[in-house]
Amino acid sequence: MQATTLLEIYRTKRRALQRYVRRFLSNDAEAADVSQEAFLRVYVAELGGETPVSEALLYTVARNLALSELRKRTTRATDTLGDMDVLDVPAPGSNPEAKLQERQAIEAVEAAMDRMAPKCLEVFRLRKLENLSHAEIGERMSISTKTVERHITRALQLCHEAMEERSAARSTGVARSGRTL
Repeated sequence: MQATTLLEIYRTKRRALQRYVRRFLSNDAEAADVSQEAFLRVYVAELGGETPVSEALLYTVARNLALSELRKRTTRATDTLGDMDVLDVPAPGSNPEAKLQERQAIEAVEAAMDRMAPKCLEVFRLRKLENLSHAEIGERMSISTKTVERHITRALQLCHEAMEERSAARSTGVARSGRTL
């Protein structure tokens, strides 16, 4: 029985591997990149004599790379959502209206923090105040990065809801004051 070389596997399975990876990533370009990276990693392992080359190894490496890419996406997404700029908190300034909005935004975030579960609040505090990464928070609190992401997502949902409640209350107050005049 003749051993299959990585080059033979590449020639015959490249497209199938890309389709397999695309099921995870839903993106042709990223699937092609991850597939190529999987071939390269298996090739390096083959040259180092670390493990025999097989199609199963290639698919396992590709799956792990695709899952890693998905974790990165989630981290990037929650980091982007987590920026206070997204909450439309105005920059401090001398404008009295901006100061009022800033104070109301702070009150809204404080109200949201009051509604957070203790672990959720701790994760939010570590991420936003201490600027720790998801991995660092997970390590410090002995929880998975996925759990960290869930807590951050929940905390941000509460912040957005509180901001919307404050905004609705503010516009209702303006409408009422407009009617009484």
